[in-house]
Formats: sequence, structure tokens, C-alpha cells
Amino acid sequence: MNKLTLMLLFGSGMLLGISNFISPDDLSPAYIAGLILVMTPITLIYDAVKRKSETELRAQSLMREAQKLTMARREVRSRIPKNNPRRESPAAYEGYTKLGAIRSMASLIRKPSLRQVIMEICDFADMVLETIRRMPNDTPAAIYFSETHLARLTEALERCFEMSRSEEYKKAPPSIDAQEIECFNTFITAFRKQQESIIFEGLGSKKA
Repeated sequence: MNKLTLMLLFGSGMLLGISNFISPDDLSPAYIAGLILVMTPITLIYDAVKRKSETELRAQSLMREAQKLTMARREVRSRIPKNNPRRESPAAYEGYTKLGAIRSMASLIRKPSLRQVIMEICDFADMVLETIRRMPNDTPAAIYFSETHLARLTEALERCFEMSRSEEYKKAPPSIDAQEIECFNTFITAFRKQQESIIFEGLGSKKA
């Protein structure tokens, strides 16, 4: 029973008591009792419809986010130069080492929604590292991705684990969880941009 229903019942009860104290009219208590009987189911129905609407809006929002993520994944995968042979790249090797540690850390996250987001980020990182292996040389953009982007993701995860030890974090409302997920989602955008730089610099070094 929500707050609106409780307030209605409490207010009606107060009115019933006041009417008995002030007015001797026998119809007054009956009128208020009838009001309670009518308004309570109406309030419950309104609350149920509102919850259903909020659930549907949330489901639609999640569907749109999933579609955006699918399109982003297809775009990043399509940009990998698959015709180029793979090579053993120092930048890619360092990146895969860091990414393995990140995945191990992510598996320990207790919040399923956040853990899923970080695993998706790791999938994007995999595709960027595959792009590095397919390019002719380790360009500054490739080295920057391995040394900086993945290092920042590791630092973000470490801060997340530090926060998880506090009571405030454990009792955090859903809005805080949403902000946390949004913060990690920015890595996907950064990885996509870095892939573009890696391809651009790689093609430039190939022409040279």
C-alpha cells in the first residue's frame, strides 16, 4: 500500500472522528465510511496503472539502450581490417594482459547490472585490440589505448571496489547505481573513438 493510500485512510479516519465529535448527524459517519470504501480501490487501481506505466517506460528505455549497444558493437566489429594478417604486437600483448586482469576484477563485482556493463566494455576492448593486431605497426594511438585507456578502466574498477566497502555504497539508491553504470559506459564511446585513431594512424604509416 503506497503513501497516497495511507494518507487517504488516515485523513478519512480523522474526518470520521471529527464528524462524530462535532456533528450529531448519523449520516456524516456513514458518508465518510462510504468515501473510504470508494476511494481506496480507486487509489489502488491508479497506483497499479502508474506502476505498470513506469515499468513499460523502463522496459522501452532498456530496449533502446540495447539497440544502441548492438549497433555500436556492429560498427566497431565492421571496422576491424580483417583482410590484414594478424601480427604479434607489443601494444596488443600489453593490452590483453591488462584486459585479462580487468575481466578477473569485473567477475568479482556483486551488482549484476554493473558487472554486465563492464563485461560489455571488455568486449569492445577486445575488438580494439584485434584492430591493433591487424594494423601494420604499433602507432601512438595503439600504444595510448593499451597504456592509458585500459589503465584508466583498471583505476575506475579499483575505485569501485574501494567504494563497495563503505556502508553508504551498500545502501545506495538506484539513482546512484544508474550514475555508476553511465560513468562506465563512457569507456565504450572512448574506445570507439580510439579505434578510429588507430585505423587512421595505421593506414597513414602503411602508406608511408
